[in-house]
Amino acid sequence: DWVIPPLNIPENSNGKDQSKTLSYSITGPGADQDPLHIFIVQKDTGDLYVTQRLDREKQDFYKLLIHAVVEDGSAAEEPIEIVINVIDINDNKPVFTEDIFAGEVVESSPIGTVWIFVNATDLDEPGSDNSIVKYSIQSQDPQKPNSSMFTINPDTGVITVGAAGLDSQVRFSKK
Repeated sequence: DWVIPPLNIPENSNGKDQSKTLSYSITGPGADQDPLHIFIVQKDTGDLYVTQRLDREKQDFYKLLIHAVVEDGSAAEEPIEIVINVIDINDNKPVFTEDIFAGEVVESSPIGTVWIFVNATDLDEPGSDNSIVKYSIQSQDPQKPNSSMFTINPDTGVITVGAAGLDSQVRFSKK
């Protein structure tokens, strides 16, 4: 008698011919479209590689199609879309919107009087911790009559009179 031995089939096997050799390719911006060759795929394994430094400020995501084809060139499956999100790092310094901010304040102005607003922007991802700008006064010249003649709101950039004793004969500069 002929006895057919049991068949051993791995779980999740769909019974398709597993002996066909597959090759992989990718298409889309960052692969075969501008910007070219940022991503490449290992033809035999399907492993995806990044070939150069990514810059979120230039492009924050890529959509690619991965293709699997059998030896005869026919598609093994429909192409699969993958989205690659470029995660922001804090790689940009804040930049002031003007080289010089100028303003005038009356000599007898009380503490808290608004002098000027300063503003800076950051190219890192808007709304992320990397794009938060904090303001501070690094130095004041002259240091008299008070080294804190002006104060700045660290969140808004509003500079106000911080102490009494403004003198119209003295010119203040801030950094």
